[in-house]
Amino acid sequence: MADSNPPTSRPAQGRRFRLRYLAGTLVLLASAIIAFISNNGAEAPSVQEYYSSLESRLGYWLLLGNTRHCGLYEKGQLSPFPVSKAQRAMEEKLYTRLDLKPGSKVMDAGAGSGYVAMYMARKGLNVQAIDITPHHITDARKNVKKNGLEDKISVDYADYHNLTAFPDASFDGIYTMETFVHADDPAKVLGNFYRLLKPGGVIVLHEADFSRNSEVLQDVLRLSHCQNTLKEGGYEELVAGAGFKDYSLDDLTDEVLPLWRLFGVVGYLPYQIFKLLGIQHKFTNVMAGVETWLNWGDGRYISVRAVKP
Repeated sequence: MADSNPPTSRPAQGRRFRLRYLAGTLVLLASAIIAFISNNGAEAPSVQEYYSSLESRLGYWLLLGNTRHCGLYEKGQLSPFPVSKAQRAMEEKLYTRLDLKPGSKVMDAGAGSGYVAMYMARKGLNVQAIDITPHHITDARKNVKKNGLEDKISVDYADYHNLTAFPDASFDGIYTMETFVHADDPAKVLGNFYRLLKPGGVIVLHEADFSRNSEVLQDVLRLSHCQNTLKEGGYEELVAGAGFKDYSLDDLTDEVLPLWRLFGVVGYLPYQIFKLLGIQHKFTNVMAGVETWLNWGDGRYISVRAVKP
């Protein structure tokens, strides 16, 4: 009697083996890629470690064109594109908040790859750009030279916690674009800014604060070296304590939402997989993007301005 279930043919067995081999290879490759691009999950990484991780460098390059700040959009806008146009709008917002005459000297405290400094230079300001991350300084110098702005921008290594290399009252303005949140001692940094400004000099800080604390928020802030991010209302007290006057704050939260929505949507599925594997802390920017989007309203994106009397 013939067997109603004949043995599986060798070609079919071969195809299944090849599929299993391919699947296994893809899994190993994905694991290797994850291990390669992830950060080390350090308990409290330094600013340099955060920005130098391959995850950060790839993320800023792919999504932000190597520019390390948010874009500014019309309220209610859904599409985040083009991102570069929105970033230029944010730079214009900072420039108008400075409200300085052409030829004024400003410090870009945490210049990254130099895009904000170049925008300010094209507007007629003379910029002293500083940063503490080596590849940022290298990138900024290349970009400044490529754009022919060496006569308007100087790029140097300096830590805004220690600005003794710069004389008192030597700047008309100082700004930060999403870098003051990295300060280990915010009061000391503001004190340094105050000393460097001329009477009537201006600070503008484009930063974040938060209204609701949580364990997840603290994880995100720690892993991105932003653990001293201020609670809502903290900037007014800190700025006044440093001696500044004429404090003003613009809440830009609604106008940065499209880009953060993009971060959340793009990162959502990978983030859920990372959580299942227990490795979400090794992907700081994915975690930050998704959690910020999911908990929108717990924090703000703000523009702070104050004047040295």
